[in-house]
Amino acid sequence: MGIEDWQPDLEGLGGPKFRALANALREAARSGQLVPGTRLPPMRDLAWRLKITTGTVARAYQVAASEGVIESHVGRGSFIAVPRPRQPSPQPLLYESLDAPSRADGPVDLRIPQLPDCGQPAIIGAHLTAVAGDLGSSVLDYTPLSRDMDCRQALLDWLSPRPLGPVEASDLVLTQGGQHAITLVMALCLADRPAKVMAEALTYPGMRHAARLMRAETLPVTMDDQGLRPDDLDRVARQSGARLVCLTPSAQNPTLAAMDTDRRLAIVEVARRHDLQILEDECYAANPRPDAPPTLRSLAPERVWHVSSLSKIIAAGLRFGMLICPEGMGQSGRVAAQHSHMGLSLPITGLVTRLMTSGDAVRIADKVKDQVEDRRLLALQQLGELRPVSQPGVPMLWLPLPAPWRAEDLVARAAAAGVYVRPAGDFAASGADAAGVEGVRIALNCRMPRDRLAEALSLLGQMAAAGPQVCPA
Repeated sequence: MGIEDWQPDLEGLGGPKFRALANALREAARSGQLVPGTRLPPMRDLAWRLKITTGTVARAYQVAASEGVIESHVGRGSFIAVPRPRQPSPQPLLYESLDAPSRADGPVDLRIPQLPDCGQPAIIGAHLTAVAGDLGSSVLDYTPLSRDMDCRQALLDWLSPRPLGPVEASDLVLTQGGQHAITLVMALCLADRPAKVMAEALTYPGMRHAARLMRAETLPVTMDDQGLRPDDLDRVARQSGARLVCLTPSAQNPTLAAMDTDRRLAIVEVARRHDLQILEDECYAANPRPDAPPTLRSLAPERVWHVSSLSKIIAAGLRFGMLICPEGMGQSGRVAAQHSHMGLSLPITGLVTRLMTSGDAVRIADKVKDQVEDRRLLALQQLGELRPVSQPGVPMLWLPLPAPWRAEDLVARAAAAGVYVRPAGDFAASGADAAGVEGVRIALNCRMPRDRLAEALSLLGQMAAAGPQVCPA
């Protein structure tokens, strides 16, 4: 059957029309009605034929692409996907997959950054012992909004060297990690607004997951070597009506792009023109350089939600994050946080307060940064000819791949050789494709023996440099 004869009964399939069309495409491809390689009609033409809107067709194509039913190519159109030979690949990246301890002879997992052990267990354990002696009967009560003031003030002092502009303790909201802060911002900003979130075309997957929890559509915005492009943000905001944009200006995940001051000012100008709220994820920029550009929060305090956490600088297991709200929104943010979890536990706020006021947080962060930097320089030695992108103190690198590499192929073949990394497609904002970008993110495992990490990076570099034509199938 040709595409010109294909006429699905969307009413008979039930549910939202975009979902019905996506299901019809899947069934037609599975049954052979539409053979691999069949070119789909332009969205406008199919919308006219099926008597639905172009937006419905666009959303259906997006869903079908995310499921691998169709594939889209800029300038060529959309096609029924051609099945590709299955390659060996690592297990799905779930946090449960990290439960199994690494073996000396097992795969080298470079999918999630691992901070070095700089004595955090002993230091944190000692502070927890002290906190336990101070709890008293207060642990029997729920945590009121005012109970965490000591912790917020300690964090404010700790944040003071960063280019954040004026910030008051009343602007701070304590969260259960950076991911919780991101979800909280979306819950606050998407109420009474179109359920649409704009994000970098390649973005931290947690952004997409949080949007999905809010039943929001994620709209990709084109990037360049500084990250999100202001001109495309203007276009997407104008065409979609979306009013929330999520971005990482200082150490973009996964590409490690960094915005200069002019780019940040341009982003703010677009945001003010369209009255956008900005979610600024700076979890990887917790130790900024002295000459770091101003944060978006300092440039537009009336509309920026600044997210940070302790996971990337002290210990991921603390699950402690912080949210700096726009001016005047701190109380609303704390109320929303309390409604979502009834307040952080007293032992955790007590622990973080002690880490900050004792100076241990700064000492740990400095030691972690030094060891991460050592591993980053090691990675550059092994991969330097391939021109990976990295930033000082950030435990990951972005490796652009030359043609004819496909990121998924390199990932699969590296996995077969015992090295796990993540392809660009894992970070696609729409969940459908990587906007034509071929590259892999390499997260540094800083608790792995240095020579074993060097060996894994060398293997990966040799494989990428050789090209797919000489790699074993």
